[in-house]
Amino acid sequence: MSNYDLVVVGGGPGGSAAAKEAADAGLKVVILERGRFCGEKNSSGFGLAPKAARDFDYIKDLDVPSLWPTKFGVMHIVEPTPSNSDRLTWGLTPPKRNSYPQASEYMVQMMYRPEFDQWMADKATSAGAELKLATLAHDVIKDGENIVGVVDHHGNEYRAPVVIAADGAHSLMANKAGIRKRWDKDQIVVLATVDFEADPERIAEYCGDTNVNIFMGPDRGGYCTICRDGFHIGSRPAKTLQNEIDAGRNLSTRSVIDNVQLDFIQRLIKATRARPREFQLHFLPWLKTFNERIYKGGLMLTGDAAGVPEPFMAEGVWQAMYSSRLAAQVAVRAHQDSDFSKEYFKQYMEELKVSPVGVDFTSGTVLRDFFSAWTSQTFYDLFDNLADAMFYSMLTFAEPHAHGMLRVPAIMVDMIPQLLFMSRYYFPIAEEASRDKIKGFLAGTKMMAPMLKGMMQPPAGGE
Repeated sequence: MSNYDLVVVGGGPGGSAAAKEAADAGLKVVILERGRFCGEKNSSGFGLAPKAARDFDYIKDLDVPSLWPTKFGVMHIVEPTPSNSDRLTWGLTPPKRNSYPQASEYMVQMMYRPEFDQWMADKATSAGAELKLATLAHDVIKDGENIVGVVDHHGNEYRAPVVIAADGAHSLMANKAGIRKRWDKDQIVVLATVDFEADPERIAEYCGDTNVNIFMGPDRGGYCTICRDGFHIGSRPAKTLQNEIDAGRNLSTRSVIDNVQLDFIQRLIKATRARPREFQLHFLPWLKTFNERIYKGGLMLTGDAAGVPEPFMAEGVWQAMYSSRLAAQVAVRAHQDSDFSKEYFKQYMEELKVSPVGVDFTSGTVLRDFFSAWTSQTFYDLFDNLADAMFYSMLTFAEPHAHGMLRVPAIMVDMIPQLLFMSRYYFPIAEEASRDKIKGFLAGTKMMAPMLKGMMQPPAGGE
């Protein structure tokens, strides 16, 4: 039996972020990772949002061989099957209006996931955390209602008054602690990716600074993200396990196979002499509302185990890091206050709910449904009309420009039903997202009212 201040289950980015935070604060921490190395089960590429550099100072030191900051991306509106051609494309660069510097420097940082996981684990161990590899946390140790440690698959005990479970979507710790058996079929999304290894020099020559490609079309879609030595292709906008069951087939696998056949992907494979490296089919929680069942006495769930991937595109790495760091901060305070009760750890849930991670769930139901509608015929018709409007208003060589421009008003009228379709999603999201800002603005105005009134006093004599 070994005694610690904190046991972290899972050596992914979330687990390492928690371990580093707690170790930096002086806690004795151990990470239990089932793989032979951190990131062993995550072999594809991924993108780290600039939010991570904003929120974690040490991300500025990130340096792994495959790292490639995205300075330019392309959106492809793909024609209906059986065509694999683009109907419309346009380029995307980082926004000019932003609230922190990194958001204007790059859209996302692409890299090979195992490299990042190992880099994060090195940060945790450098801070003093102990890392146990090839160690599967098999059960929890209970003292009454509290969790006071875990048992590995060899029967070894790791005791601590706090356990942070960052052990993924199928969290065994959540199950053993009695928080949750499994997600409902409508709460789990099925994702498929195929990863390619490619010649770095040819990638640099062919792709330049363009290393994110998004594909949308009627009943199809997906993405291709490119790093220094390869790229991976993802399936269409997320489909739940319930969708797969209702369809009676594996929608995600079919989607990623179709995406490999896209004209752009075929050119990329040939130009970079790419070779398939790995196929993955995995699950992520995809919730419509914030999950409050993420704690009990002595235990906090983070990342995928807590169900916090955001409800639009199921982005999860930053969410895992943020929630895990917050859990570690609560663990440090629990030690300071000598309180490891369920009531004490409720503050973790409450703080996470109002954090940037939790804010996305304010309109979670609408966000998730909006993303699901991306592959609808209505969305394609909108962009199809937009392409024609741009062509006839500026670029037509098929007829006199004056005649072409006369077509534009009729095209705009055709777009009205499609714009109304989008507004069904956009306005509820905008209303919820802006509500707090409006409240803040009104409160600030109320506080400034006496000062403004004083500044507007009439001149002497009442004139």
